[in-house]
Amino acid sequence: MAEEILKMTNIVKRFAGITALNRVNFSCNKGEVHILAGENGAGKSTILKILSGIYEADEGEIFFCGKKVNIKKPEQSQKLGIAMVFQELTLVGEMTVIENVFLNQEPRNVWGQVDRKTARKRLDEAMERYGINVDPEAIVKNLPVAKQQMVEILKILVRDPELIILDEPTSALAKKEVEQLYKIIHRLTENDKTVVFISHRIEELFELGDRITVLKDGNYIGTQNMKELDEDGLIRMMVGRPLSNVFPTPLCEPDKRQVIFEVKNLSDGIGKLKNISFQVYKGEILGVAGLQGHGQTELLNAISGLYPITKGEIFVKGEKKKVRSAGQALQCKIALVPADRKQQGLMLELSNRHNLAISSMKKRMKGCFINKRAEDEFLGQMVKSLSIKIGGLELPVSSLSGGNQQKIVLGKELATEPQVILFDEPTRGIDVEAKREFYQIMHELAAKGVAVIMNSSDMMEVIGMSSRVLVMYEGQISGILEKEDLREESIMQLGMGIKKEEKNVESE
Repeated sequence: MAEEILKMTNIVKRFAGITALNRVNFSCNKGEVHILAGENGAGKSTILKILSGIYEADEGEIFFCGKKVNIKKPEQSQKLGIAMVFQELTLVGEMTVIENVFLNQEPRNVWGQVDRKTARKRLDEAMERYGINVDPEAIVKNLPVAKQQMVEILKILVRDPELIILDEPTSALAKKEVEQLYKIIHRLTENDKTVVFISHRIEELFELGDRITVLKDGNYIGTQNMKELDEDGLIRMMVGRPLSNVFPTPLCEPDKRQVIFEVKNLSDGIGKLKNISFQVYKGEILGVAGLQGHGQTELLNAISGLYPITKGEIFVKGEKKKVRSAGQALQCKIALVPADRKQQGLMLELSNRHNLAISSMKKRMKGCFINKRAEDEFLGQMVKSLSIKIGGLELPVSSLSGGNQQKIVLGKELATEPQVILFDEPTRGIDVEAKREFYQIMHELAAKGVAVIMNSSDMMEVIGMSSRVLVMYEGQISGILEKEDLREESIMQLGMGIKKEEKNVESE
């Protein structure tokens, strides 16, 4: 019989009168990967922050290694052998890898000085044990995001904890790094460590999980063995509908007689983009795909004025536009929903009101003053139309779940009434239900005649949503696939430069 390492019973947590957790139960066995699943706002992060000492439960009991524990601060959780790798990196960019790994947990000699030799030995041992290769003396801000994520994981591995919480650890990783993380998780469980894993990528849950606990609206739904579930069963537990209904039916067919957006011979000075040419027809969603790092994000950033281009032309509804800055892009009715909502899309400490209104504020101004009535009306309509769940307009946007934060970013851009809207990894880190809402909005925009371009690393999302798919390889378009040709194998071939279908690439 499996040994239970963690048991949380009847956990209650309230925020400003709102019940975030309503008598939730959660338990883990030693040496298992336990999936914690549910929509954004279901309570997953709240219960794990209680376990890690960031929040204190209002009611309920916690047992760890068979003993009742009272966790009121992170130091107590860490001392018990519990460690959490957060979705947002907590690294100090100006410090080295080894300084970050041992920050606030530096080994010291008998004189109380930092023992760098011991620190280096412990770091080297952890990297060798788990197959991680990072230069200990590298400055963290100079590392790619995937390497920074590995440094974040090393911070907890050197402590040798008994229970490790991984909150969306793969969201910023390429396939190679994801495979490396899987190996790390398997090595942890082989050594009787317990892993609590959160991810919105369904394939990862079945790849890694032994058991799964599902929460919904702050309530405990149930716990099951992953072997007893299929994808439809999991989705039904989470949102009450089968997986087959995740991608909505398009509202119209693309009209190839009407080109509403066009790019001709777009290039930059460093080779990230080389002679990019394509068109977007009325009523279609154009997908952008390829292996990570081949220019997809740079392409969207170039179109939206965030990335420098040296040559090329951009046309909106047949009219040539000059786009060399984000401000010019907005004037040309081009909007971007960026991949990193926290760094690029939101001002986290400012209110929901400010974040929603900022891009279109001039529309509601009379002279130097904002028309408060017009702004309140606009905000009410936007919150209703996008089904944004907020406790109040004056609360900081950081208080929202990931899916609702993404809706704030989208609402901010939609308020500018764009004719072209670019989605860069639009559903990264949001739940299945929020994804479906985003997909429906994309179809509605396309049906209204807005040019919709979507870059995604989720292959099923690209295939499920796109009318056509533009595939990039080494900064160039290696092919454009029609709807009837959209298969994972075809996209991967073009994404690896194995096969070029020049006949499908629209040129000047």
